[in-house]
Amino acid sequence: MSKKHGGKLLGVCHLFFETGTEGSFWAFQDKKHIRIVDRQESWSYQGLHILSDGDELTIYNKKDPKKVVWSGIIQLKSYPVFTESAYNLWIHSDQIGIPRNTWAKWFMDEYPAKLIKAKRKKLP
Repeated sequence: MSKKHGGKLLGVCHLFFETGTEGSFWAFQDKKHIRIVDRQESWSYQGLHILSDGDELTIYNKKDPKKVVWSGIIQLKSYPVFTESAYNLWIHSDQIGIPRNTWAKWFMDEYPAKLIKAKRKKLP
């Protein structure tokens, strides 16, 4: 994860899943951790941010990145594993107040975004 928690990060929204996640998470990839290797995009885990309640997210129009399509505070409604899906992919949560398929499209189509991570309390 990026060291700039609390700072503004620029990147893209995406739906993150891999073996063992038992579904998909709404996520953000910091553009500083996206590289081109052998003409293929390579994303580092250092730039991966799974969205959490309290994070501030701004999603921009993919065709006109100066236009905001949504901006607000992340408030997720969580679900038990293997009970909810978006476009036939298992999901762990919905953003409250946004239709599921609208939200999912922005993440599946990797819309550009800005993220400000909520400050978390450090554990002793």
